[in-house]
Amino acid sequence: MPLDVNGFDELMTDIAGMANKMDADGAGAPVAKRILEAAAVPIHEQMQANASHDPQILSGDLHAALQIGKVKRSSKRGRHITIGVHRKDWNNEDYYPAYVEYGHGGPGPAPAHPYIRPAYDTRQDEAYEIIRDGLRDAIDQM
Repeated sequence: MPLDVNGFDELMTDIAGMANKMDADGAGAPVAKRILEAAAVPIHEQMQANASHDPQILSGDLHAALQIGKVKRSSKRGRHITIGVHRKDWNNEDYYPAYVEYGHGGPGPAPAHPYIRPAYDTRQDEAYEIIRDGLRDAIDQM
């Protein structure tokens, strides 16, 4: 049973053209960047809420360090954005956000108080809808 793929090259060219238009839409930030930044907000808000209640805010350092990173582009991952504690933004001598998330067995063992993964699990559908709707609107405007 042969498969006819006529027009596939034209489709790929059209998709690449739409991607280029989204990168240079002339309305300030590229469309893809704006969409990813908007989709990161609900997860970031949930992460901050999680880090406020369990564990409770003691010094405020962890809560204040939760940030939305910049949109980056790589050949393997495409466009991506990070949300959480970025080590370069941590201003304290001791880096402990990972020990809060996963727990530790050090001299004073502490249980895990996950605040990152539960935020993603709770709000991933909302972030996906923002991405889907943003891309749909951008394509409709082309």
